[in-house]
Amino acid sequence: MKLAQFAASITVLVAPAFLACDDGTGPNLPTGTETAVVVNSIDLSITVFPTDTPTKTLAIGLAPTGSPVSVAARNNLVVVPMGFLAAAAIIDLRTGMVTTVPLPENSGATGAAFLNDSIVYVGNPNLNTVSRINVQSGTHEAEIDVGIYPQAIAVTVERILVMNAELDENFQPAREGVVSVIDPSSNSVVGSFSLGGFNPSAAEFRDGLLYIVNSGRFGMGDGSLSVVNPSTPDEIEHHVGFGEFPGDIAFDDAGDAYVSSFFYGIAVWDAAAESFVHPPDDPLVIGGHTTASGLGFDADGRLYSLAPGDCVSPGVVVRAEADLSFDREIEVGVCPIAIAFTHVQGP
Repeated sequence: MKLAQFAASITVLVAPAFLACDDGTGPNLPTGTETAVVVNSIDLSITVFPTDTPTKTLAIGLAPTGSPVSVAARNNLVVVPMGFLAAAAIIDLRTGMVTTVPLPENSGATGAAFLNDSIVYVGNPNLNTVSRINVQSGTHEAEIDVGIYPQAIAVTVERILVMNAELDENFQPAREGVVSVIDPSSNSVVGSFSLGGFNPSAAEFRDGLLYIVNSGRFGMGDGSLSVVNPSTPDEIEHHVGFGEFPGDIAFDDAGDAYVSSFFYGIAVWDAAAESFVHPPDDPLVIGGHTTASGLGFDADGRLYSLAPGDCVSPGVVVRAEADLSFDREIEVGVCPIAIAFTHVQGP
């Protein structure tokens, strides 16, 4: 059954459970410190912790329903598209406030990226559009037609790059992925180009290029990596061999790309040599975990891998030091699916 669009933004104050904050002033996250934000899809929550004191975790509920699988963070604000709930949750990490911004009905809200401190773009895959949201006012400003099933977004200084999965009515890729290019000054599509792989799902910038993970067709083991020059814009390289349904990507300081998969864990790709350090059939294993729903690096080069487990009991974040030696497990919510990093600013 379709969910009705919210009539207005709903603001909720979530009771904080972080650092024994009793004075009602909010989560009291330390300012200027790097903070990790993990989306727990089944819990409908985020888990937040400073990277220098990861044992001090905070859980913030997002909404009574939804299916969140993506996140964007910038300074004090976190944006979580809510999936089948046609809305985006905006969380202020200084106060613990959650503001729910309604999106067009049947949005399927997935994928988000900040343009600046005020504007974030969110994908509406069920509608083949993206929405422009002002996070300061909590308002939906515009809806822009793009390709079929947009589910990931990347931002350059002058362009918004929207990754369209091109799925059919059975949610299978009908063709290779397509990237729509939006000019944010006019909120209009100014171009598009095709990728060499199916079902683009995540992207990361490195050395002026955009690396896009193509999850592929379920059961086909045809995950791949597209390299895009955002200045052209066009795909300049396409690499196969990324196995069954890769889903996330992050780079270490040396320039190696780490790619996560529920099915094999973590593959490592040397972008300069264009070859695997750890292919899917010989994945990087940290702390004995052989599956990963997402990953990322903090500013000190430590790797955080999301281990969802059975998605019934709480999952964990597996942290490795910069040399990839196991550091610790951090318990989070049920079915951790995405991670982002930000710095909380002072008042």
